[in-house]
Amino acid sequence: MRGIITLIALIFPAYLFSQELTIIGNAHLASKSFNADTLFTILEKVKPDIILLELDSGLFSKTFDEKFELKYKSKENEPIATARYIKLHPLTIASHFDYENRDTYRLQHGIKQSQNLTGKLLDSLYQKKLLRKRQTKIVKKYYSLTEELNAYVDKPAFNFNSYELDKLAKRKQFYQHRKITKVINQRSEFSKLFVPTTLGTKVSLRNAYCSLSHFWDLRNKTMAKNIVAIVKQNPGKRIVVLTGFSHRYFLKREISRQYKGIKLHEFYEY
Repeated sequence: MRGIITLIALIFPAYLFSQELTIIGNAHLASKSFNADTLFTILEKVKPDIILLELDSGLFSKTFDEKFELKYKSKENEPIATARYIKLHPLTIASHFDYENRDTYRLQHGIKQSQNLTGKLLDSLYQKKLLRKRQTKIVKKYYSLTEELNAYVDKPAFNFNSYELDKLAKRKQFYQHRKITKVINQRSEFSKLFVPTTLGTKVSLRNAYCSLSHFWDLRNKTMAKNIVAIVKQNPGKRIVVLTGFSHRYFLKREISRQYKGIKLHEFYEY
């Protein structure tokens, strides 16, 4: 008996080490090269036991009923493809991994209320050549990276699940949440305009943008933590994560950091 227990103890860590996880970067809305049918075909190829969606609990409950059928006509690829897959594979489990009440957080910190106004003000300063030389260079590069990243929406899924995309997304997000934050902090214009929050307070565009940048890191780290928790609770299960392709690089890095005993796969490796 003691020998059997020892053998199990030796095998069990190796079993955990074989845990499979596939992070599929997606375009949320249908494009000419990627839609819900494309994603459904990918899911059929991977054949996951568990599908995790980039939804917080509130949005998740509004998307699926207990049989995981759509309650409303979703326009996003992930819930449509997932609902279709589960109808054919009813033993598959669907769950969520996003930051809890993410939209509430954004509204409480003025993030949602300020985004359009901040973007218009920044672009106005750029177009009217009111920024300093270094600031202009940063904004120009940010626009270029954003345009290059957005162009991937019209490419096949293989392209936005690649090392090249992850590298580009990382650089674009670095400019958005580090470089542009510095520009906004240097410009007094962003400290003079305010937006209301759902907490009954007002916040400047400058502070709201700082909250946006902070939330990018907080949200991605929390999503990774939630994914790792689900993976650890389901040893031996094949798990697929469906996320916007701009999150992929962060989740891959953070999940690997948090959980060494995991094997990350690409959907086209199956």
